[in-house]
Parts: sequence; structure tokens; C-alpha cells
Amino acid sequence: MRFLLCLAFLPALAAQSTTVLDNPTVRVIDALDQPHRKGALHKHDYPRVMIYLTDGDLDIATQDGHVEHQHWKAGDVAWSPAGGLHTSENVGEAPLRIIEVEIKSPPPPAPLKRNPALDPLALDPKRNHLLFENPLARVFISTLEVDGREKWHEHAGARLAVLLTPLSARVEFPKKQPAPMNGGPGDVFWSLEPVRHRTTNLGARPARIVVVEVK
Repeated sequence: MRFLLCLAFLPALAAQSTTVLDNPTVRVIDALDQPHRKGALHKHDYPRVMIYLTDGDLDIATQDGHVEHQHWKAGDVAWSPAGGLHTSENVGEAPLRIIEVEIKSPPPPAPLKRNPALDPLALDPKRNHLLFENPLARVFISTLEVDGREKWHEHAGARLAVLLTPLSARVEFPKKQPAPMNGGPGDVFWSLEPVRHRTTNLGARPARIVVVEVK
């Protein structure tokens, strides 16, 4: 399912912030940080998966005066723990676009059970590359060449996919009709239940997708 965007603004107009998805499990924000506009002092109550869609430089300043400089490239993905009060400023010369995935769910009482025979990372390591895994999420990059078709696989639990490139694809399921999956960089697709499927890239260029599996 694809979600339309609704525009809102953060304090001090430092960033244009669009809530793409908000449910009991995750909140997904499409943020566009404008250059040289320091945001208001704030904190994040939930840990986040940060997906950078453009190159950029950020200065993060904490209350004690410490400044951390961050340099990001388009396609970078990072884990950001919940933390204390700070300000953020895009110190580059161009807007910086970030998809922020807030993980609301607490750690599960027991690890999710995966079927190794249907785990996309185990089945197809050439197309699926693990970025990081912790008690809250497993995050990996999935690539699919032109005319490429995935192997049948399954995701354990809720998940979302964030496009890094344009995508024109067909998703097949064992017991229902195929469905289209089309979009551009930054588009978000959410699924709550585990399902077996495979995707075929129908587009004219390779596809790159960040997959965030919420535990």
C-alpha cells in the first residue's frame, strides 16, 4: 500500500516535515532540511532508522556545547538512538532530504522466528545486504537488476520498504493476483503481516530499496 504525503512544518522552519505514515508500530517522516537554518532545541523519544536520499552535512549540537559534524551521501542508512536535547543544522549549500523511521514498538519478549528457507538474506545474499540489526529492527538493502525477479521469500513481522531509486515492479503472491509496486525515491510501502512473495523489476534501470523489518 502506498501512502500520500501531508505537509507540516517543524519549528523555526529549519525543515519541511511530511508525515508519511503513523501507526502504533512506526512513524515515518519525510524531512527536507533547508541550508543554514538551525532548528529549535528538541529531542527524539523513539530510536530511528535514518535514510539519506541526498548528499549533505549536518551539525548536531547538544546542550553542553558539544558539536558533532555528520557527512552523508545519498543512499546512506544509519541507526539513531533516542536521545537528549539538541539542535540540528544543515551546514551544506543544498537541501538535505531524509526519510526518518521512528520505531515505537518495545523489544519483543522473544525473538521473532524466521524460516531460514524463506529468509531473503539467506536465500539471496547477492541481492540483499544486511546494514544492521538490533533488538528493534533488521535493516538491509535490496537490489534488483532490470528484468530481475526475486526468489520466493518471506519477512517475519511488520516491515516497510523505502525506495532509493525509481521503481516499476510487479509483486507476486502464492494465492492471489499480482500487484503493481511503482514509485520514486523516498516513497514508502508498509506491510503489517508476514507474507510470501517475490518481486520482478519491470523498469529500465536497477532498483535499490531499503527494507526495515520491525521486530
